[in-house]
Amino acid sequence: MATISAPADSDRYYEDLTLLTLYNLAGEESSGFLDIHPKFIKQIGKFIFSEGTTTVPGRVIEAVEVRELTPAEMVRAEKELWIHYHQQKADRNVDRLFAVFAGQRIIGVARCSRHEDGLEVDAVYVLDEYRLRGFARSVMILLIEECGRNETLFMHSKTELVNFYGSLGFRLIPEAELPKSIRDRFDFCLGDLNGISVCPMRREPGSSEPAGALSS
Repeated sequence: MATISAPADSDRYYEDLTLLTLYNLAGEESSGFLDIHPKFIKQIGKFIFSEGTTTVPGRVIEAVEVRELTPAEMVRAEKELWIHYHQQKADRNVDRLFAVFAGQRIIGVARCSRHEDGLEVDAVYVLDEYRLRGFARSVMILLIEECGRNETLFMHSKTELVNFYGSLGFRLIPEAELPKSIRDRFDFCLGDLNGISVCPMRREPGSSEPAGALSS
Protein backbone atom coordinates (compact mmCIF):
# COMPACT_ATOMS: atom_id res chain seq x y z
CA MET A 1 0.00 0.00 0.00
CA ALA A 2 1.52 3.30 -1.07
CA THR A 3 2.29 5.87 1.61
CA ILE A 4 3.97 9.24 1.78
CA SER A 5 5.24 11.04 4.84
CA ALA A 6 5.58 14.69 3.90
CA PRO A 7 2.65 17.05 3.35
CA ALA A 8 3.03 20.07 1.10
CA ASP A 9 0.94 23.19 1.67
CA SER A 10 -2.74 22.89 0.78
CA ASP A 11 -3.14 26.41 -0.53
CA ARG A 12 0.25 28.12 -0.35
CA TYR A 13 2.62 27.49 -3.22
CA TYR A 14 5.91 28.40 -1.54
CA GLU A 15 6.28 24.91 -0.07
CA ASP A 16 6.13 23.49 -3.60
CA LEU A 17 9.35 25.39 -4.25
CA THR A 18 10.92 23.90 -1.12
CA LEU A 19 10.14 20.38 -2.32
CA LEU A 20 11.44 21.09 -5.79
CA THR A 21 14.66 22.48 -4.29
CA LEU A 22 15.16 19.34 -2.24
CA TYR A 23 14.33 17.26 -5.30
CA ASN A 24 17.05 19.00 -7.29
CA LEU A 25 19.54 18.60 -4.44
CA ALA A 26 18.92 14.87 -4.65
CA GLY A 27 20.34 14.93 -8.17
CA GLU A 28 17.03 14.35 -9.93
CA GLU A 29 15.36 16.31 -12.70
CA SER A 30 11.65 16.92 -12.95
CA SER A 31 9.33 18.97 -15.12
CA GLY A 32 6.66 19.24 -12.43
CA PHE A 33 6.01 18.87 -8.75
CA LEU A 34 3.78 15.82 -9.19
CA ASP A 35 6.57 13.88 -10.86
CA ILE A 36 8.24 13.35 -7.48
CA HIS A 37 8.06 9.68 -6.60
CA PRO A 38 6.30 8.83 -3.29
CA LYS A 39 9.45 7.12 -2.02
CA PHE A 40 11.37 10.36 -2.39
CA ILE A 41 8.57 12.35 -0.75
CA LYS A 42 8.91 9.96 2.20
CA GLN A 43 12.59 10.85 2.52
CA ILE A 44 11.73 14.55 2.36
CA GLY A 45 9.23 13.91 5.14
CA LYS A 46 11.93 12.53 7.40
CA PHE A 47 13.89 15.73 6.84
CA ILE A 48 11.10 18.28 7.30
CA PHE A 49 8.41 16.54 9.33
CA SER A 50 10.41 14.38 11.72
CA GLU A 51 8.74 13.29 14.94
CA GLY A 52 8.43 16.13 17.38
CA THR A 53 8.43 18.87 14.73
CA THR A 54 6.51 21.88 15.98
CA THR A 55 4.43 23.58 13.27
CA VAL A 56 2.53 25.94 15.56
CA PRO A 57 3.80 27.26 18.90
CA GLY A 58 2.43 25.11 21.70
CA ARG A 59 1.37 22.22 19.46
CA VAL A 60 3.56 19.27 18.55
CA ILE A 61 2.46 17.01 15.69
CA GLU A 62 3.65 13.44 15.75
CA ALA A 63 5.16 11.76 12.69
CA VAL A 64 2.82 12.26 9.73
CA GLU A 65 1.83 9.45 7.37
CA VAL A 66 -0.37 9.61 4.27
CA ARG A 67 -1.80 6.31 3.04
CA GLU A 68 -4.87 4.57 1.67
CA LEU A 69 -7.40 3.34 4.20
CA THR A 70 -8.33 -0.32 4.21
CA PRO A 71 -12.04 -1.14 3.76
CA ALA A 72 -12.24 -1.91 7.48
CA GLU A 73 -10.84 1.54 8.31
CA MET A 74 -13.31 3.47 6.17
CA VAL A 75 -15.76 3.78 9.04
CA ARG A 76 -13.14 5.87 10.85
CA ALA A 77 -13.40 8.55 8.16
CA GLU A 78 -17.15 8.66 8.74
CA LYS A 79 -16.94 8.82 12.54
CA GLU A 80 -13.85 10.97 13.00
CA LEU A 81 -13.93 13.43 10.07
CA TRP A 82 -17.02 13.34 7.92
CA ILE A 83 -19.23 13.77 10.97
CA HIS A 84 -18.07 17.38 10.63
CA TYR A 85 -18.48 17.45 6.83
CA HIS A 86 -21.96 16.81 5.39
CA GLN A 87 -22.21 13.42 7.15
CA GLN A 88 -20.51 11.66 4.24
CA LYS A 89 -20.62 7.85 4.03
CA ALA A 90 -18.16 5.47 2.38
CA ASP A 91 -19.12 2.63 0.05
CA ARG A 92 -16.55 -0.16 0.18
CA ASN A 93 -17.67 -1.42 -3.24
CA VAL A 94 -16.83 1.74 -5.19
CA ASP A 95 -14.76 4.05 -2.95
CA ARG A 96 -11.07 4.40 -2.28
CA LEU A 97 -10.19 6.60 0.69
CA PHE A 98 -6.84 8.23 1.36
CA ALA A 99 -6.02 9.69 4.75
CA VAL A 100 -3.46 11.76 6.63
CA PHE A 101 -2.45 10.41 10.02
CA ALA A 102 -0.81 12.43 12.81
CA GLY A 103 0.36 9.61 15.00
CA GLN A 104 -2.67 7.33 15.29
CA ARG A 105 -5.20 10.09 14.60
CA ILE A 106 -6.79 10.64 11.18
CA ILE A 107 -6.70 14.38 10.51
CA GLY A 108 -7.54 14.52 6.79
CA VAL A 109 -9.17 12.42 4.09
CA ALA A 110 -10.02 12.40 0.37
CA ARG A 111 -12.22 10.02 -1.61
CA CYS A 112 -12.16 8.69 -5.16
CA SER A 113 -15.39 6.96 -6.21
CA ARG A 114 -15.77 4.75 -9.27
CA HIS A 115 -19.02 5.48 -11.11
CA GLU A 116 -20.18 3.47 -14.08
CA ASP A 117 -18.77 6.07 -16.47
CA GLY A 118 -15.93 7.77 -14.61
CA LEU A 119 -13.94 8.46 -11.46
CA GLU A 120 -15.04 11.24 -9.11
CA VAL A 121 -12.91 12.96 -6.46
CA ASP A 122 -14.78 14.47 -3.51
CA ALA A 123 -15.10 14.71 0.28
CA VAL A 124 -11.61 16.22 0.67
CA TYR A 125 -11.59 17.34 4.29
CA VAL A 126 -9.05 18.28 6.97
CA LEU A 127 -9.90 18.93 10.61
CA ASP A 128 -10.07 22.66 11.36
CA GLU A 129 -7.13 22.71 13.76
CA TYR A 130 -4.83 21.11 11.14
CA ARG A 131 -5.65 23.30 8.15
CA LEU A 132 -3.23 25.51 6.21
CA ARG A 133 -0.33 23.14 6.86
CA GLY A 134 -0.31 21.23 3.58
CA PHE A 135 -2.25 18.12 4.57
CA ALA A 136 -4.98 18.51 1.93
CA ARG A 137 -2.33 18.74 -0.78
CA SER A 138 -0.52 15.68 0.58
CA VAL A 139 -3.57 13.45 0.53
CA MET A 140 -4.56 14.67 -2.94
CA ILE A 141 -1.09 13.91 -4.31
CA LEU A 142 -1.37 10.30 -3.15
CA LEU A 143 -4.93 9.99 -4.48
CA ILE A 144 -3.78 11.27 -7.88
CA GLU A 145 -0.79 8.93 -7.87
CA GLU A 146 -2.96 5.90 -7.11
CA CYS A 147 -6.19 6.69 -8.98
CA GLY A 148 -5.28 9.21 -11.68
CA ARG A 149 -2.09 7.73 -13.07
CA ASN A 150 -3.91 6.11 -16.01
CA GLU A 151 -7.48 7.40 -15.72
CA THR A 152 -9.25 10.74 -15.94
CA LEU A 153 -10.48 12.23 -12.67
CA PHE A 154 -13.57 14.44 -12.39
CA MET A 155 -14.83 16.59 -9.56
CA HIS A 156 -17.15 19.38 -8.48
CA SER A 157 -14.80 21.90 -6.87
CA LYS A 158 -15.84 24.62 -4.49
CA THR A 159 -15.26 27.93 -6.23
CA GLU A 160 -12.71 29.09 -3.67
CA LEU A 161 -10.64 25.92 -4.22
CA VAL A 162 -10.38 26.07 -8.01
CA ASN A 163 -6.81 27.43 -7.91
CA PHE A 164 -5.77 24.76 -5.41
CA TYR A 165 -7.04 21.91 -7.58
CA GLY A 166 -5.72 23.70 -10.66
CA SER A 167 -2.23 23.51 -9.15
CA LEU A 168 -2.68 19.73 -9.03
CA GLY A 169 -3.48 19.44 -12.73
CA PHE A 170 -7.29 19.81 -12.73
CA ARG A 171 -8.87 22.22 -15.21
CA LEU A 172 -12.27 23.85 -15.45
CA ILE A 173 -14.74 22.23 -17.85
CA PRO A 174 -18.38 22.85 -18.85
CA GLU A 175 -20.87 20.82 -16.85
CA ALA A 176 -21.84 18.95 -20.03
CA GLU A 177 -18.37 17.37 -20.15
CA LEU A 178 -18.88 15.56 -16.85
CA PRO A 179 -19.80 11.86 -17.12
CA LYS A 180 -23.56 11.54 -16.81
CA SER A 181 -23.55 9.61 -13.53
CA ILE A 182 -21.35 12.29 -11.91
CA ARG A 183 -23.31 15.16 -13.44
CA ASP A 184 -26.61 13.66 -12.26
CA ARG A 185 -25.49 13.83 -8.62
CA PHE A 186 -26.03 17.58 -8.82
CA ASP A 187 -29.44 17.49 -10.50
CA PHE A 188 -30.92 19.11 -7.38
CA CYS A 189 -29.43 22.49 -8.37
CA LEU A 190 -31.21 22.42 -11.77
CA GLY A 191 -28.10 23.31 -13.74
CA ASP A 192 -27.23 26.33 -11.60
CA LEU A 193 -23.85 25.24 -10.24
CA ASN A 194 -22.84 28.88 -9.80
CA GLY A 195 -25.71 29.24 -7.37
CA ILE A 196 -24.11 26.72 -5.05
CA SER A 197 -20.55 27.96 -5.72
CA VAL A 198 -19.40 24.77 -7.45
CA CYS A 199 -17.29 24.34 -10.60
CA PRO A 200 -16.83 21.13 -12.66
CA MET A 201 -13.20 20.14 -13.17
CA ARG A 202 -11.26 17.36 -14.88
CA ARG A 203 -7.73 16.02 -14.62
CA GLU A 204 -6.20 13.97 -17.43
CA PRO A 205 -3.54 11.31 -16.72
CA GLY A 206 -0.10 12.87 -16.64
CA SER A 207 -1.35 16.41 -16.02
CA SER A 208 0.87 18.41 -13.70
CA GLU A 209 0.42 22.04 -14.66
CA PRO A 210 -2.49 24.32 -13.80
CA ALA A 211 -4.64 25.51 -16.68
CA GLY A 212 -3.88 29.03 -17.85
CA ALA A 213 -7.00 30.45 -16.21
CA LEU A 214 -5.95 28.97 -12.90
CA SER A 215 -2.46 30.41 -12.63
CA SER A 216 -1.42 31.66 -9.21
